[in-house]
Amino acid sequence: MRPDHRGRMRILTLISRCPWPLTDGAGIRDFNLLREAAKRHDVFLLCFLFKPSDRDHFSHLRPYCKEIVGIDLVRPRATMPARAAKNLVMKRPFITEEYRRPNMAAALARMVAEREIDVIHAHFLHMSQYHPFKGQAAFVHDAHNLEHVLWRRIARTVRNPLKRLFAASQCAKLIRLQQEVGVGSEKCVTLSDEDRTEYKRICPEADIATVPNGADVAYWRPSQSSSEPRSILYFGNLSWEPQSDAALYLHETILPAIWARMPDAKLYIVGQNPPDSVRRLGGERVIVTGFVPDMRDYLARAEVVVMPLRIGAGTKHRVFQALAMQKPVVCTPVAAEGIDLIHGETALIAEQPEEFASHTLRLLQDPELRAKLGEHGRKLVLDRYDWRSIYDRLEATFQDAYRRRRAQSRGNGLG
Repeated sequence: MRPDHRGRMRILTLISRCPWPLTDGAGIRDFNLLREAAKRHDVFLLCFLFKPSDRDHFSHLRPYCKEIVGIDLVRPRATMPARAAKNLVMKRPFITEEYRRPNMAAALARMVAEREIDVIHAHFLHMSQYHPFKGQAAFVHDAHNLEHVLWRRIARTVRNPLKRLFAASQCAKLIRLQQEVGVGSEKCVTLSDEDRTEYKRICPEADIATVPNGADVAYWRPSQSSSEPRSILYFGNLSWEPQSDAALYLHETILPAIWARMPDAKLYIVGQNPPDSVRRLGGERVIVTGFVPDMRDYLARAEVVVMPLRIGAGTKHRVFQALAMQKPVVCTPVAAEGIDLIHGETALIAEQPEEFASHTLRLLQDPELRAKLGEHGRKLVLDRYDWRSIYDRLEATFQDAYRRRRAQSRGNGLG
C-alpha cells in the first residue's frame, strides 16, 4: 500500500455499466457518489459497456475521473434462456455469472497495481464478486439491493411458473455469494438500517455501514407551473421487471377503484423502454410515454405521484425525486422501505389495492393535504437525503476500510 496519508486517496469505482445517462436508479447512485468523491479524492472508473457507443458518454464523466476504462460485455439475448437453464445446476447465481469475465478481473488487478489504488468502491454483487482481485487496495461492497430479498419477492409475485421456479432457485446461491463478499470486503454498504440488519443476519462477520440513496436537491426543485387537475403519475425504468410489474398492478387492481369514483382521472406512465404489456395499457385515460428527456416536466404536471411497487429491495430513487419536487406521494411499504416516511405527514402508505386507491382519491380531492405532504416531503429530503450530506457517510466508510486494509498489510509485513 502507499504510505499513510490524510489527504487525497485514489478511489477506483467499479460498476457493471456506464453510469451515464442517468436513466435508472443504479446509475443515479453510482454517478452522484462518484461526483461527490471526486471533490475530495482522485477517482478512477472501471466499468462494463453494454454497447460500443457507451464510450460516447465518457465526456460527461471525464470532469470527475482521472481515468476511465470500459470493458465490452456481450450478453446475447437469444441465448439467455439457455444460459438461465444451465445455471439451475451451477453453484453461482445467474445474475453474477452474466458479469463474470476474465478480462474484467485482469483489468481490475492491473489498475489497482499500476494506479496504486487505495480503495475500490464496487457497486452491486455483480461487481463485488471481483473482490479476490483487489490486490493491496481496500474493498468496499456497495450492495444497492440485498439480492436474495429481491429474488425471493420475485419468486412470490411472478405469475409464470418457470420464472417462479428459477427465481426461487437463486436465493440460496445469492446468500452464499453475499456471505463470501461480506467476508472478503473491508466494508459493506447497505441502503437502509433494515437491510443492514438482514445482511448481518446472513453474514455476521461483515462490517456494514448504512449509506442511503438521495436526491440532487438543486436539480429536483419544486416547479412554479400549475398541475393538471386529476392527474396521476407513475414513473420509473420500465425495462426493469419490478417497475413494469408495478405499472400493470396499478392498472389492473388500483385504477378501476379510482375510476369508479373519479372517471376523468388520468394516469401517466412515464419511463424508458416499457415492455409491450405496459404499452398496451395506453388509451384515452392512460398515457404511456416511453422515454422522456426531462422527467421534471411530468412531475411538475402531476397532482399525485404513485409508487405501487410489489417487488424490490433497497431504497427507491423515484420516491426521493418526487418528494424533492414537493409532490404528494402514495406508495406501498415496499416502495417506502428504508426511507424515513411518516404516514400522513410526508407520504401516504398503503399495501392493499383498495386502500391505495382510497389514498390516491383523497389526495386528488384535497389540495390542502397535497400541499402539506409536499412541503413536509421536500423538507425530509433536504434534511436527510441530500447527496452532499449522504456522501459524508460514504467518506467515513472509505476511511475505515482504508485503515483496516492498512492494518492487515502491516500485519502481513506488506505496509
